[in-house]
Amino acid sequence: MLNKIVSYIIPLMIIFIIICAIKDKKDVFKLFIEGALDGLKVVYSIFPYILAITVAMYVLRDTGALNILLKPLKPILTFFNIPQDIIPLLIMRPLSGGASTSIVMDIFKNSGPDTISGKMASVIMGATETTFYTVTILLGAVGLKKSRGILIAGILADITAMIIGILLVNLGKI
Repeated sequence: MLNKIVSYIIPLMIIFIIICAIKDKKDVFKLFIEGALDGLKVVYSIFPYILAITVAMYVLRDTGALNILLKPLKPILTFFNIPQDIIPLLIMRPLSGGASTSIVMDIFKNSGPDTISGKMASVIMGATETTFYTVTILLGAVGLKKSRGILIAGILADITAMIIGILLVNLGKI
């Protein structure tokens, strides 16, 4: 019964919006097209940044430069039992969901989903947000310019979620 109700929510919302627009004598199709165009403008404006970050992360990882950069952190990573293949995910997750998903798929392919790396990757993906992306989109949509406090809170939440996720996996709770 609940599944049937849930499956009708989105179509009912669409019908409700159309009825409200017709009642207010608005051109529903025109409004839909304008909204879609605004969405495409947002995608167009942020795509180069997402592409650049994703390419840079893969170049760093595939050329071995990431290993060189992480060499000073190796003792800390070893002490806290953080696999090295998780680091690109820790860096990329606040920036891009698509790139993060790609990194997780690589971890699953190379290490397996039931390994420490796979479990940490899963928890990190589920417990964190693409903070920079989300803040950029949401604040840009409403026209806010001052995002420092929101960004700091989001990054602190991501870091906290990452640390707790790593701890829970290492303690065998997940």
